[in-house]
Amino acid sequence: MFVTLKQIQQAKANLTGTIIPTPLQDSSTFSRLSGNEIYLKTENLQKTGSFKIRGAYNKIANLTKEEQSKGVVAFSAGNHGAGTAYAAQKLGIRATVVMPENPVPSKKNAIESYGARAIEYGTTSIAMYEKAFQLHKEEGLTMVHPFDDLHIIAGQGTIGLEMLEDLPELDAVIIPVSGGGLISGVAAALKELKPTIKVFGVNTEGATAMYTSLQHGYPVEVEKVNTIADGLMAKKPGDFTYAHTQRYVDDLVLVKESEIAECVAQLAERAKLVVEPSGAAAMAAMINGHLPLKNKKVAVMVSGGNISFELYQSLIKQYNQKYYSENEVVK
Repeated sequence: MFVTLKQIQQAKANLTGTIIPTPLQDSSTFSRLSGNEIYLKTENLQKTGSFKIRGAYNKIANLTKEEQSKGVVAFSAGNHGAGTAYAAQKLGIRATVVMPENPVPSKKNAIESYGARAIEYGTTSIAMYEKAFQLHKEEGLTMVHPFDDLHIIAGQGTIGLEMLEDLPELDAVIIPVSGGGLISGVAAALKELKPTIKVFGVNTEGATAMYTSLQHGYPVEVEKVNTIADGLMAKKPGDFTYAHTQRYVDDLVLVKESEIAECVAQLAERAKLVVEPSGAAAMAAMINGHLPLKNKKVAVMVSGGNISFELYQSLIKQYNQKYYSENEVVK
């Protein structure tokens, strides 16, 4: 089953007044580095600091009154949890979010600040899902899946509508991939409206669930996930998201962990954007030559900006030590 353009357009109507239609920000620096005309889709400036509010709100808004009255449960390293918590608060619904053990403090604080209950459990998406499913069974909470749900996919697809409204002549779009909800929705919207546009996905070498699945021809659970990008930690794509990616995405490439880390600092220095590692993955692939694009108009997804100050400071420091001499003043 695939999401339809009509469902994505309805999701856009549902989100009116709740989300920010984020701008496409052009960048001469990243255009020069990649040999393309680069536009950043700045979802790091979105409500809750990532694109996740789009799918979460659309999902909860489509629940029945009875389902809403019982509350919802999500599992998330942070961004989907914050989106779910914010959406639930806005709609007057109770929310519970299962997070990994020792989560990023800022992400847990954000979830709780939106009035949700945060429960720490496990270290993988599979373990968190199992706990969330237990709460669904025991407490009657409706599951708000982070990616494998058509309402979630439709909500994320609204980004594709915005891109083509702002820049109809786009040649390609680059999107980071975890479980696949973001790329499924955006690619579906783009391809249905403009079949000639190219859509590329990016996995990090530390978390290759979708890449590995496409190589095998069916959804595969990878043995290990070890990445700086905590928003790309899915161990297995969903059935819906795998099918959408297979149908609508032209190719999926891998980016190095070190390239993502450096790109966080480059986006700060050159674009003046605070971006989490997950949000830097697509640009890292673009400027490090992993994509077959030259002299094209390219939108690059900056999917989120929720990063701890400690990690952010460390990545900036590492970048400066590598690229600036001790005697040079860093402006």
